[in-house]
Formats: sequence, C-alpha cells, structure tokens
Amino acid sequence: MMPSVSELTYFFEVANILNLSQAAKNLSISQSALSRAIQNLESSVGTALLIRHSKGVKLTPAGQKILLQVKPLLQNWHNTKLEALASHNQVQGQIKLGCHSTIGLFIHGLLAELLEKHSELDIELRHASSDIITQSVIDLSIDIGIVSNPIPYPDLIIRKIYESDTTFWIGDGNRNIQNIHTKEAVLICDPEMYQTQLMLKKCKTSNIKFNRILKVNSLEVVASLTANGCGIGLLPSCFIKAVYANKLMRVPDFPVIKKDLYLIYRKEFLNIVAFKTVIEAIKEWAKK
Repeated sequence: MMPSVSELTYFFEVANILNLSQAAKNLSISQSALSRAIQNLESSVGTALLIRHSKGVKLTPAGQKILLQVKPLLQNWHNTKLEALASHNQVQGQIKLGCHSTIGLFIHGLLAELLEKHSELDIELRHASSDIITQSVIDLSIDIGIVSNPIPYPDLIIRKIYESDTTFWIGDGNRNIQNIHTKEAVLICDPEMYQTQLMLKKCKTSNIKFNRILKVNSLEVVASLTANGCGIGLLPSCFIKAVYANKLMRVPDFPVIKKDLYLIYRKEFLNIVAFKTVIEAIKEWAKK
C-alpha cells in the first residue's frame, strides 16, 4: 500500500524534531493521530522507522534511508500541486497559515473577510513559535507564516508588515505589587518569550528591580492577571490593542522592546491566485 502525503509529511516532521509530542503540536494534530500515521507508514514500508526512548525517538537505519527520500518526494508533490492550482484562475483549495497563538487572537477580521468572500477557500491555522513556523514554511508543511525575526532563506520571501513593541502594563488598582516604584512590585511575564529575556537584561542595566517574578507560559493569562491587579505585566502592545485595550494602561517612561512582524512565504506561491489573494489580504489587514 502506498503511503499518503500526510503520512510522509508527519514522518518528516518527527524525523527532524525527534519528539512525538512536539511534532504533533507543530502539526496541530493529536499525538495518538500522529502515532497511527507513523504506524501506517511503517506497515507500508514493512519495517520499523523509529525507536522510542524516554527522551523522544531516534531513527532506525531504515528510517534514515526513508528520510533521505521523503523531502524530494514532498517537494515533487508540492510542485505538482502548485502547477495544478496555477491552472485554475480561482481562489480555492486549502492554505495553511502559521502564526503565534497570540496573533491568532486578533486576525479574526482577516479570516472572516477571506472566508466570506471566497466560498471554496479552506484555511488551516497552525500555532507555534516564530522559528518553528519559519522552518515549517521552508519545509513546505506550512504555506504562509506571520512571524518575528525570521531566518533568511534563498527561496523565502520576507516582508515586514507590522511594527509593535513589548513593554510594561498595569490594570486598575493601587496595590504595592502593581507599583514599579515600590519594593513589593511583582513582574508577570512569560520567561520563554524572547522579548522577555531582552527586557530583563534592559531592566538590569537600567537598575529597574522587581521583588518577585510571576512566571506564566501564556500571554492571555499574563494579561488577565495584570488586569486583575496581580502585578505588572510584560506584554506586546498589539495584543493589548486587540484584546485588552480598555483594561490595561502602559507604564509611562519605562523601557520598550521593539518587535516587527513579517509575512513569509515561498516565491512560487505568487503564481497561484488563491495564495496571492491571501497574501495581499494579510498585507491590507496589517495596515489597519
């Protein structure tokens, strides 16, 4: 039995990540569905392709040989699909759009307009960090990405579409933990966010000190805690504008980290009406 394109795509992601749970997250599918796809591929090949261990997976010798062939196979399929789509002068088919989950919270206007205008267009949203999305666009598992600090790549078109910044915000209330000028001030932030790491370094050089840091791995929760008086939140202004415009106030005269958003896609997409339509719609959305 011939393996499906999905099974080959899933195997390629796992082979590069070497971690099933992370690969499933990147692909926006459940881990059980990913495991079934890998098992189906192994049945098609007739031998095991992965060895599972406590820290993830590794490729068997057969898996290493399959990996060498998968990328050109997927590239050929990708080119064939693009040629077929280019022959239709209509906005139709599926487009995979990748962005951070925070951006996903304020692109509802863009998506609503595209879906309303183009009844044969399907859009799949995938959420991950900017570096994972960029690599996924390069590897053809995501079609279009909205990212920050993308890695330059020969076949990748990178267009700056939006300027934003990350700084300190507070909600209503007068607790000491909300006051940057007290010794009790609490910072609420996502420590894994790149802008957080830059800001903490900036605070250190500027002699800005917090008594404690409340670490949260979700910007939505950071914003909610900040709005409810749990401390001072470190958040991007684009997120505040879209979701918490009337609930949070910028702390004046404090450091700011600039963050630009970029639209990334492969240059061959410009020959296809559906992709070109979505790309232009994103550019227009970013101007609003």
